Amino acid sequence: MKKFIIITILLFISFYSFGQNEGFKKVQYSKTEIAVPEDYFAKDEYSIENNNFSAQWLYLNKEMVEQGVANQISKQFEDQIKFSKVTGIQFISNNGVFNGKKYELKNNKKLKFKIIAFGTVDNQPLILNMGFRTDPELSDGSDQLMKKFIQMKK
Repeated sequence: MKKFIIITILLFISFYSFGQNEGFKKVQYSKTEIAVPEDYFAKDEYSIENNNFSAQWLYLNKEMVEQGVANQISKQFEDQIKFSKVTGIQFISNNGVFNGKKYELKNNKKLKFKIIAFGTVDNQPLILNMGFRTDPELSDGSDQLMKKFIQMKK
């Protein structure tokens, strides 16, 4: 199980390698199909990104949830990145409540903020990994796609 978790984490964090794949015109976010806008690209059905925002999601099964995989992935992530500040965050994503951490990254020229959060969308538990050029809690510059993935709780 430990090897599976490590491999999963490495795949999950692989968003750093940007590369456009013309074959993916839509992504599947739980039961929601999302068309990839012109200014975005998707490497697979479980991620979408552009220069201002990236999102990847990893579905969890019941066993993974019970074993605390979400906490293990969050800890592994913290061990692998350089950040100057971390804060707790709660938000809505596709009508599901998510809890996680927001990281202010050091030395990252593309995306300055990263959120790793756990929640449930359409009764499917998942981990959501998002990157932002600007602080999502302070910026109102979210486009329609970003709003599908994150809406701050008021």
